[in-house]
Amino acid sequence: MTKSFNTAREPRLPGFIGVGPGRTGTTWLYEVLKGRVDMPAGIKETDFFTTNYDKGIQWYAHHFRDADGARPIGEVNPYFGFPEAAERIALHIPRCKIICTFRNPVERIYSEYKLWRHYTLTKFPLDEFLVKVPQVIEVTRYAKHLPDWRARFGQDRVLVLLNDDLRADPQAYLDRVCDFIGIERYPVPASAAQGELVNSINDLPRLPRVARKARHFMYWLEEKQAYGTSNFLERAGAWRFVFGGGPQFPPLDAAIEARLRELMRPEIDGLERMLGRDLSAWKGRRAKSSPTVLRAAAIQGS
Repeated sequence: MTKSFNTAREPRLPGFIGVGPGRTGTTWLYEVLKGRVDMPAGIKETDFFTTNYDKGIQWYAHHFRDADGARPIGEVNPYFGFPEAAERIALHIPRCKIICTFRNPVERIYSEYKLWRHYTLTKFPLDEFLVKVPQVIEVTRYAKHLPDWRARFGQDRVLVLLNDDLRADPQAYLDRVCDFIGIERYPVPASAAQGELVNSINDLPRLPRVARKARHFMYWLEEKQAYGTSNFLERAGAWRFVFGGGPQFPPLDAAIEARLRELMRPEIDGLERMLGRDLSAWKGRRAKSSPTVLRAAAIQGS
């Protein structure tokens, strides 16, 4: 049965969206902004402008039903790297402010792979995974996709933040966000002082079969918008217990790291030019070779 939503008044929609991509400090941003701006009711990411677009703008607006207009409305959702999302946001919210959060590409890619493994979304080793899920590389092409966001919304309405700065000075990082979205500056909450450590993933599930069933249940709750139940389980530590407790992830293989750095080097060089910022720390030294080989040719063709 499809839910009906109130269409009597003009829908309230976000004035800013943190588009990510994921694993770049988006959860940190969401956590520090909660309570200071109006966010979607009951859920962090609606995925409206990508997978849920067919549900209609009123479905999306319903998530902001509690907003009274007294403070900015926003969302943090990893839409970066999805051109259709940029197009749809520009259609419905042409004056929206966009926050892009970027991280060392190799770190981001490996972090996302760990996320997929953590939630039993893949069993493949990293080299095979990147061939089978090329979107992980695609959303990390910062220099390729940033110009589209700037062209659609205007350079002054697109804020670019680097995870390096979050690690170095969380307060200065948050101050830039506050100034951009138009709220008074405030101290970084003590719980978020460690910046990028929020939502870090370091282990595999202790019981993969149970974790897979739990994942399906979690997605079912979100589909039914049973956000209260899902959030309760989150606070109770159920998701962390089910999806963690197994073997720790090893450091990224040296040969794969070197291949990824080589693959992403043009993107880093391009972003340096766009931002006027030295990103040599992202380039690093070429790692020594090892028997592990990343299927770079297949990835480059994706």
